[in-house]
Amino acid sequence: MKKLAIIITVLLNMFLMSCSVQEDEIEIPNEYKVGVVNVEYTELDYEILELINAHRISKDLRVLTILNEASKEAIAHNQYMVNQGASSHDYFYVRSQNLKDAVNAITVSENVGYGFSNAQALVNAWLNSDGHRENIENPNVTDFGISTKKDAEGRNYFTNIFVRL
Repeated sequence: MKKLAIIITVLLNMFLMSCSVQEDEIEIPNEYKVGVVNVEYTELDYEILELINAHRISKDLRVLTILNEASKEAIAHNQYMVNQGASSHDYFYVRSQNLKDAVNAITVSENVGYGFSNAQALVNAWLNSDGHRENIENPNVTDFGISTKKDAEGRNYFTNIFVRL
C-alpha cells in the first residue's frame, strides 16, 4: 500500500509539473484525428494476445477479449510512434478519454514496445518489467486492444491497451 501511495504521489507531481497548458490549447497530432480506422489483426497480434492470456490463466485471471475500439486507439498510436521514430506513451490521455467516451471504459492502461521481432520476446520483456506486468496481471481488466506496425526499416512498434468495462 505504501508503494502505491508513493507511485500515486510521484505521478501526481509529474502531472502537475508538466501540464502548464490547458488541454484545449494542446495540438493533437493528426494520427489521432483519423475518423474511420480499418481494424485488422496480424498473426503477431494474435500470438501476443495468446501469450498474455496464457500468462493470465496461469495466474487464475480471466481471459481478455479483443476490443476493436481499443485496437483503433492502438493503431493510431502505433502510427504516431512510427512517424516519431520512437516508442512512447505520448497522448495517452487522448486514447484513454476516447475509450471512456466510446465504450464507457472505467479504466485504461497500456504497454508499448519497440524493436522486438517475435511475440515471445516482447511478452517476456513486459513480464520482466513491474509496470508492464501489473497491466497484464490486473484482475480488473476485461478487454484488450492491440496493434503491431512496422516502420520503413522493418522494426516493429507495439501498442497494447488494457480496458476495464
